[in-house]
Amino acid sequence: MNKEKVVAYFKKNKSTIQVILIIAAAYIFFAVVGVGCPIKYTTGISCMGCGMTRAIVAACKLNFKDAFYFHPLWVLLPVGFVVFLLRKRINPTVLKVLLGLAIAAFIIVYFIRMFDDHNHVVVFEPENNIFGRLYKVLS
Repeated sequence: MNKEKVVAYFKKNKSTIQVILIIAAAYIFFAVVGVGCPIKYTTGISCMGCGMTRAIVAACKLNFKDAFYFHPLWVLLPVGFVVFLLRKRINPTVLKVLLGLAIAAFIIVYFIRMFDDHNHVVVFEPENNIFGRLYKVLS
């Protein structure tokens, strides 16, 4: 790939790249200040992607047992990234089916993890949301 193609790619996808960088910066900020996941911090309830960052970090360290424990769908992230990069070469109907299957998988796995007594990654603790913690501090 020559320099002109790279520059053209970044110009063409500028807004997408900006959104990704803003999200990454926000999550880094939340990690640095000790919030971790802003959804769980605010609501006290884990989201469908809870454990995904820890899973990716574990996979990067080749610790696949922990990666699957933290989030069993972590493998969809690199696959999804490749699909995203090739999205213009893939039939739009196929893309919609893949997206639907991924969303269904996340919903099914989320509910399984939510009701699994042995899973300590996904939690339902609305009493530990930001307002519950504030109430405990003030009372």
